[in-house]
Amino acid sequence: MVLKEFPKVLIIGMPFNKINGGGITMSNLFEEWPKENLALISTSNIRINADFSICDNYFQLGYKGKLHPFPLNILLPKIQCGPIKNDFQSPSIENNQLSGGKYKQIYQIIYKILIFTGLYNLLYRLKVTKELIDWIFDFNPDIIYSQLASLESIKLVKDIQSITKKPVSIHIMDDWPVSINKPSILYFYWKKKIDDEFRDLISKSRVLMSISQGMSDEYLKRYNRKFQPFHNPIAANKWLPYSKTSWEIKGRFRILYTGRLGVANSRSILLIAKVINQLNIHSADYLIDIYTPDYQSKQAREVAAIDGINVSKPVENNLMPVLLSGYDLLILPLDFDRHSVRFAKFSMPTKASEYMISGVPILIFANGSTYLARHAEENKWAFVVSDNNENSLASAIILLKSDMDLRKRIAETAVAYATHNEESVIVKEDFRKCLNFEM
Repeated sequence: MVLKEFPKVLIIGMPFNKINGGGITMSNLFEEWPKENLALISTSNIRINADFSICDNYFQLGYKGKLHPFPLNILLPKIQCGPIKNDFQSPSIENNQLSGGKYKQIYQIIYKILIFTGLYNLLYRLKVTKELIDWIFDFNPDIIYSQLASLESIKLVKDIQSITKKPVSIHIMDDWPVSINKPSILYFYWKKKIDDEFRDLISKSRVLMSISQGMSDEYLKRYNRKFQPFHNPIAANKWLPYSKTSWEIKGRFRILYTGRLGVANSRSILLIAKVINQLNIHSADYLIDIYTPDYQSKQAREVAAIDGINVSKPVENNLMPVLLSGYDLLILPLDFDRHSVRFAKFSMPTKASEYMISGVPILIFANGSTYLARHAEENKWAFVVSDNNENSLASAIILLKSDMDLRKRIAETAVAYATHNEESVIVKEDFRKCLNFEM
């Protein structure tokens, strides 16, 4: 028996977690990696939702390694910088002034001024300290991996690559290179700067990955480099015992959404909630449950204020197979405005593979030009509504409620697609080969 080789991987970005799409995807892809072969530089607070079950060798970028522009560095909480080993107490927070509403308002005002003037990107940089470099050389990685999604993260990866001379792998979740630049008086300068920096990093990267085949196709045309698609894998043996096998409706028609509520989906979720509310005026047969880490956000409160909509904190990822199978319909919404479409056009939501294998029919509400909508229509694993209006959405929900054969057909097609294309054994092995330069 030939033993698999797992390279030592230095990960730069968010910590492993079971809450957001990037963290879940990363956790599932690296699930079989030996812990001693993983180390992670966290650009966000490890105390918030970090998971130590996959990796327990973290370096927290804190106030020494995160140079926030003045005066944000005074208002922001000071997170201690340094190595963290399976200890949630180590990255302590000092002077957390942002807990008060007054400081949040001041922060938002200053932040908007810095963005509008174009100074934010100039002043904010992730700093490579001597302590960080010593920690990296002590780990001695074979390759650097990052789901980078900002100008400062591009610069950080480039700085570390320049010092260590290690090969780089980048994995793109959303098409942020064309959408992260915010309106400012220096908009066109920063647009070109971000594009130049990203292209430079691509040219220096050994392994290039995307979240979908659609993104890989687009990036081949845009950057003239091949990106290998890796989406969130699912372990069929963990999901199939709970997959829905009966599509009879018992009581109210129960609809579920899980995941983020904000960028690129909040408007569509609000519209869905309003449609359900209108349907319930004539017949109180519909109920939506939303489980989101953004349950306390302004958008969540606006949605929760509508009758028939329940918004709750997220459940643990290992409970998702049981949770999903208890519903009659799952929704995957994307917003229709120009910025949201650009951001998510080539994405494939992390939850898509989990939705597919659940055996619950899926409704996609998204612009027809998005890869999500096109992929679902081509492979028939979801019912797609690509018109951004309440009548089309209401008609689709009514149809899905009334037609059990349609629900069954969609659900069975989705399960078959997921087990054939998203099975973790195959996806994780291809991912390992990529990072080990075997592909």
